[in-house]
Amino acid sequence: MRSLLIGIILITPILMSGCTQSDIETTEQAMGCTYAEAVNFNSSSIIDDGSCIYPDEPALILGCMYPDALNHNPSATSDDGSCRYPVVPNPVPGCTYSEAYNYDINATDDDGTCVYDSDGDGIIDAFEQLGCTDVNANNHNSSSTDDDGSCDYDEDDDGVYDWAESEGCTDIVAVNYDPSSTESNETMCEYPFVMTLENLEEFLADSDNDGDPDGFEASIDALKNETAFVRVIVVAETDEEDGLESDTNANTTSVEAIMGHDPVNEIVYNSMVMRFMGDISIEQTTVQSPDGINYRIGNSNSGSWYYARDEVYQYENPFSEAEEGDDEGDEDESECDEFLDNYPFGWTDNWTLSYDDGVNTAEGINQGKALVATLEFVGSTPELRLLQISSIHGMDSCAIEIMDASLIDIEIDTSVPRTSMTMKMENEIEEDSGNAKTWSADLSEEHFEEVNLDEIVMRVYAIDGESGETGNESTLVTEMQLSEQTSTYTDRCYQWTLSWSDNDNDGYTSAGDAYSISRTEKVIDPCDDDDEYRDRDFQVMFYDSWAGMPTGGVFTPGFGLFAAISSILASSVVIGRRDA
Repeated sequence: MRSLLIGIILITPILMSGCTQSDIETTEQAMGCTYAEAVNFNSSSIIDDGSCIYPDEPALILGCMYPDALNHNPSATSDDGSCRYPVVPNPVPGCTYSEAYNYDINATDDDGTCVYDSDGDGIIDAFEQLGCTDVNANNHNSSSTDDDGSCDYDEDDDGVYDWAESEGCTDIVAVNYDPSSTESNETMCEYPFVMTLENLEEFLADSDNDGDPDGFEASIDALKNETAFVRVIVVAETDEEDGLESDTNANTTSVEAIMGHDPVNEIVYNSMVMRFMGDISIEQTTVQSPDGINYRIGNSNSGSWYYARDEVYQYENPFSEAEEGDDEGDEDESECDEFLDNYPFGWTDNWTLSYDDGVNTAEGINQGKALVATLEFVGSTPELRLLQISSIHGMDSCAIEIMDASLIDIEIDTSVPRTSMTMKMENEIEEDSGNAKTWSADLSEEHFEEVNLDEIVMRVYAIDGESGETGNESTLVTEMQLSEQTSTYTDRCYQWTLSWSDNDNDGYTSAGDAYSISRTEKVIDPCDDDDEYRDRDFQVMFYDSWAGMPTGGVFTPGFGLFAAISSILASSVVIGRRDA
């Protein structure tokens, strides 16, 4: 129809105007195949002339066109109904969700049985049980599987966590009251021991008839194996006849001795003070151990500490019982001795007992002797701390006090100035027989400082000037280290022979050792009779090379007497009397 219309439109003008050759050519060019699908499609043709030639249709490819089929043919263009499908297996029921606790990888059909364990603890959610799972909590629930934050660590709800609770005695009356305790345990409380007369009588009784009150003996025995110190004080009134000439108006003489020890380190402590007329005193303190000796002459204000050595130290426990025959304290018994030796509980009938701050005090009066006895005890098993007997109308008194060991330092200090040993000589002889002279002496039985012979030098000095003059200088003639045993020396007038006898062959200065020095005229080339050297006096002296000074140290002359007195005093009231 369209072609016909176009043709009419084209022909009409020709018919109306007549055809020309150019018009014919133009018309011919406008005709051709106008269908794009045609092989000979002419895009410039206006009028289809029916000349279109179309390609041959492809041949059909028959086959199975369904991809799920077993025989699917991807090249088939026409399904021929030949598709074959796999046989569908029977469904496998189970949990097909991989997040589930019971997920079954082989299941093909979910059957609704899935269960879940959200926290992965091996317990499915349906069986979880909330509660406290901390075994340290006081409300721990062993059946709980999930902690819900309910753990309780303060069982008594007192605001203190159980782990911070402190059990103790909260009774303020108890001696071991502990204000820091948060939990009260009354079974732990210890209450002060308040002494009764029966307790006092038991302490002072002599049940084994050995002459010592049982409790006193036990208190002293307890000091043997522990660091301990005992102070003994005796004060006596001095009348004018016995008094020392002095401007003082004091009228007492007192002796105070402190002895103690550290049995573990084998250290012995001794201190002695003697006071005459109240204000004249002599004091010395000694600390002795295997490391040496520290001693001080004077008190802490006026005295100085010195260091000496004792190379062969023999430790003796000051609280051990005295050996038989060593009791030197029976003479001149003090009031304390008399009290302890004469049934002390019956010493008076009017004992007064009191208690204060852990100390039980017993006080009794003996009207006949005008004396007051005071005893102080500490501990629930009473141990004596102080025994004091005092005159009611006078100043006489005696006291035995067991001191607090923590208040006394008994370590040896080797940094203080050194002092030399003391040679205690006896049988000193000086013989002159014309052409020969001999000096000799023995170390006495009282000598106690055993010093290595290498450290002591025996010297001979020539005194310049006339004998006895003050300010004379001395010249060293010869010397010998004691370990050499013997030596000789010749000066311009004399031949000297020095010898030391180590009689016990121990290599130390010890009691029984002896020295001798002999001087004889020189035989060859003797000096002139008027030689001034011949008229000199000669002196024997010992020098301590360890201390860097002559022997004799810095001890106060005569101090040994006072030390002996203090030793006798202490042993008479503490040790010696125990052999009675």
